[in-house]
Amino acid sequence: MKVKILLKSYLQFVFQDFLYLTMLFSIIIFGLTADQLLSIDYHEKYSLLLLGMFFLSLFSTMNLYHNDKKYNHYLKQKVDSYWAEVLSQFLTILIFNIIAGILIFIFSLILDGNILMDLSGIIALISVGILGSAIATLFKTQWYSHFSLGQIGTLVMVYLALSGSVIEIFHPFEIIFPPLSKMIISLHSNIAITQLLPLSGQTIIYSLILFIASCFIYKRNKRN
Repeated sequence: MKVKILLKSYLQFVFQDFLYLTMLFSIIIFGLTADQLLSIDYHEKYSLLLLGMFFLSLFSTMNLYHNDKKYNHYLKQKVDSYWAEVLSQFLTILIFNIIAGILIFIFSLILDGNILMDLSGIIALISVGILGSAIATLFKTQWYSHFSLGQIGTLVMVYLALSGSVIEIFHPFEIIFPPLSKMIISLHSNIAITQLLPLSGQTIIYSLILFIASCFIYKRNKRN
């Protein structure tokens, strides 16, 4: 019941706010028109869609926590359950990423009737979306008590996500960086989208680790 109350509030923040819907609509329009406007193949377009999905989820999740801090103070006092709050936030993030991943892929004009290929494409989009949300969650302190730390931490993690497989000096430490750039580099090697499944799984596991870490970090801070 507590989760349901908070989940309803968080979903309203996402779907009644201009940011998520505007960004989602813009990415869908790009997916529909990129072939003609930019004369790019589906590997290049899909790479850009992955980046779009990542930033859509990053900014939407940051906005979710901003609205939570601004409007949900009394609701959370009434519910008074840290784990209900965490679970409802995670479910909200999962829901809007699944919806965005499916819609973006469907309207990307990449669908070809191959169920495995289409499912792989959707899962890859959802995985990078969850990664963006996980980074925003890890540094949601920017909306609570440490604005500068949250902002700088987010910027650093986004930079590492985009450059971990690109900058040579980072290669020995690549495994500890968000695997977004690895996925993009793999696509530019003209691999099939179905071959992204292992990287998608790695991205989801990495994101879950960030979510779990943030749960205990903020649980400790709340107790203090």
